[in-house]
Amino acid sequence: DETKMNNNDSTKNETTEPAVVLTERIALPNNPDRTCIIISLNRPESLNCFNTAVCHDLAKIFQEIHNEATTSSTNLAAVILTGNGSAFCAGADLTDPPNPLVQSSDLWEHLQCNPVHFMDRCGVPIIGAVHGYCITGGFELALACDFLVGDDSTKFKDTHVKFGLVS
Repeated sequence: DETKMNNNDSTKNETTEPAVVLTERIALPNNPDRTCIIISLNRPESLNCFNTAVCHDLAKIFQEIHNEATTSSTNLAAVILTGNGSAFCAGADLTDPPNPLVQSSDLWEHLQCNPVHFMDRCGVPIIGAVHGYCITGGFELALACDFLVGDDSTKFKDTHVKFGLVS
């Protein structure tokens, strides 16, 4: 069962590009019977801007965590969400952005690809380990965490209005 949620290879696509989201399960140092899942956005070349694939992968991962957390035999203590490279998440990838109407919809088929929906229902604390840019959609991911830990490089910015995404 230790391999559950260790999908470093499962989110690779057919062209063997690196996974856009990585997960790793680690034992807690003072209580090895309990575990933590580290989720890392893995698009450092684009400051971890999220595209449709990232949204789908994150939603799937958090849905799996929710399913695990609702079982009585879970040893999962927490989730850490972070970004590889110099930024947590600089928002949407404007070359392949998720559809904002889908992301803000309450329709069940749209919620299936909304990571914030499943983060809210995760069932275990989510710690956002933020650094560098945390902009718009990245800011939304950060706000969906239960706790935020940042460093001096962290810069928050919400540009929804700039792109006409808020009425």
